Amino acid sequence: MDQFWKIDDEQLKTPEHDKMLLWLLKKENLRKIIISKNPEAEKWAWEYIKIHAEEYIVSNSGFRVGAPDIIFVVPHYICKNCNLTHKNMDNCPKCDSNDVVKFPGDHQQHYSRYFIEIKPHIENFGATLRQLKLYISYGFEDRAYIFTEDLRYKEEFEDQGIKVIFPPERQSNL
Repeated sequence: MDQFWKIDDEQLKTPEHDKMLLWLLKKENLRKIIISKNPEAEKWAWEYIKIHAEEYIVSNSGFRVGAPDIIFVVPHYICKNCNLTHKNMDNCPKCDSNDVVKFPGDHQQHYSRYFIEIKPHIENFGATLRQLKLYISYGFEDRAYIFTEDLRYKEEFEDQGIKVIFPPERQSNL
């Protein structure tokens, strides 16, 4: 599938990519960087968030669409008063109820899935955008991130709904 879509993942084989992946796999690092783009994530139950590296996105027909570098899942909570779901244990924002509980069990539908694609450098903006849009089309609307040191296309990615995150050493140089 990657050859069909002309996805450029040569960077997967680089030490830079490995370093960035290993950094993101540490939950505290992931937490800090996600909160920097989404302050609401501070309220998520990070102790229950699961991080998966190189997990395939699979279509309804069973075909592998691709494998973002990181997929992380955030548990949903339910208000027993009004039966609405949300991503933290605060009072229910819809009915101001304190009857918020974690969904029982570990079923996938009780989680929001996010992905992070790691690109130390953007070799081809169009190819990278197509890759990310393909992943987004499989249920990741508003839950897509690119982790890169190359900020030339930051505004363009963010205009397309893809949040750009970058390593701390790059943040200190901005």
